[in-house]
Amino acid sequence: MVDLVIGELTPTDVVMAIATGVIVSIVLTTAYYMSFSGMPKWKPRKLVHISMGSVVGLTLVGYSNLSGPAFALGVFVLILFYAWAHKSELIWDLLMAGSREGEKRSTTFLAGFMGMVSFCIVFLVFFSRPEIFVASILAVAWADGAGEAIGRPYGGRIFKRKYHNKSVEGSIAVFLFAILAIVVSFVLYSSDTCIFCVFPHILLVAICVTVTEILSVGWSDNFIIPMITAIAMRLLIFPVDLLFFW
Repeated sequence: MVDLVIGELTPTDVVMAIATGVIVSIVLTTAYYMSFSGMPKWKPRKLVHISMGSVVGLTLVGYSNLSGPAFALGVFVLILFYAWAHKSELIWDLLMAGSREGEKRSTTFLAGFMGMVSFCIVFLVFFSRPEIFVASILAVAWADGAGEAIGRPYGGRIFKRKYHNKSVEGSIAVFLFAILAIVVSFVLYSSDTCIFCVFPHILLVAICVTVTEILSVGWSDNFIIPMITAIAMRLLIFPVDLLFFW
């Protein structure tokens, strides 16, 4: 588990940071070319959404201290500025590649920024439970991502009814991948938890995530889903001792 201090980098930290910076750069490059190849804009946007969330969720708590994530960010920024030096419009083009249909670049930036704010809040508040942080990030990356990735091409084929342009098929995908996100977080960071024993509670958390995704508007799910997932897990799977309220 990462310590909240700036310390020396271990060899593992260095390898993870370099790999993270390179992977993120490759994902953004792929999304950039997908966007300007005439492909529907939601596909490169979801590629970035799912990949970036997965990288953050699966690597951040694996560093020994905060120097690791800072080094990873530095590697990414170095690669980004190198590319920007050869194409001055690159930053704006990347924002356009990640924008929803009819969405301004400033809105896309705000969506990403608020998502990172939500990640930070969950990380700091639930620092003692890394499985909660990992599940929260993977919920917005995998569950929310699957909702659109499956709902866009297949939504309405079986169930015709939609709510806020969100299909039943997409919502089912959100529910299933929310379960997967929580189970993976337990496997990685909570080996002492009996997954089968708490599986009914996992289903309840997944329902909370699904309802949140259905009711969210625009980019608000990037901000709300991690916090709803974290709070639901804390209350339903790791209940707080409420005696001090009496």
